[in-house]
Amino acid sequence: MFTNGIRIAAAALALALFVPAGAAAAAQQPPAQQQEQSRPAPTPAPSDSYVDHKSFQSRVFNVRHRDPETLLPVLRLLTSGQRGAAVSADRNFRVITVRDFPENVAGIEDAIKRLDTPEGERPGIELRMHVLLASESAASGAEQPPADLRDVLAQLQSTLNFKSYELLTSVVQRTKESRGREPGYLQGNGSAERAGPGGEKQLFSYNFSADSLTLTPAASGAAAVQIGNFNFNITNFATSPNSSARIRSDVSLREGERVVVGTAGMRDKALILVLTARTIK
Repeated sequence: MFTNGIRIAAAALALALFVPAGAAAAAQQPPAQQQEQSRPAPTPAPSDSYVDHKSFQSRVFNVRHRDPETLLPVLRLLTSGQRGAAVSADRNFRVITVRDFPENVAGIEDAIKRLDTPEGERPGIELRMHVLLASESAASGAEQPPADLRDVLAQLQSTLNFKSYELLTSVVQRTKESRGREPGYLQGNGSAERAGPGGEKQLFSYNFSADSLTLTPAASGAAAVQIGNFNFNITNFATSPNSSARIRSDVSLREGERVVVGTAGMRDKALILVLTARTIK
């Protein structure tokens, strides 16, 4: 029996040596941990910003006559409001993209057909910009401002402490009334020269822009002109370093009215911009 007992112990030892490593590790883990590892991995939750409704439909509509972005405020009211529904516009491709339930897409399509109609003829507008340089010293040989700016000069002389005013250049820009607000709707640039104190030529470079330009009819017959985000920048290349000035403002004026848009310092001088507007029949 002793011999048999040794054999039994040896057989048991051999069985222990051949137990698979995974089974041995599982046997050592607590029951709760084994149960947790046997559970399937959870399915990721859908994104809050996008839901893939199987019943959603996507459409792209061409816009032929209107600015697509101006239609968005109306079209957004026709969406379902469900998470994942969207309507967007692309001004470069002139398209509107919709993703929503079929009935909402159909309603938006009908609205686009009603709204995308040819616009009426937009009136032409002529802007005239007088660029003045004001100085604390008397100007010699400088170009005098035109006679139609006398009333403006009288007002400037009574409010600003400058001895002389000279006309650097006059800029005429013709455009049409804008629809909505579009960055860089009105743009232009140019250069001008003036004689310096010693007779040398001084070169100036300028550029201007506006985001919108609209007309509002008035009972008196003179329409009100609204210019949104008007910018005028000028640089004098005769100075070292170059001196620059900038005038930026929303502008409101009546047709034929002369308005001082603003003033800006340029070293020993000041930039003054006078603007007038009229409609072109």
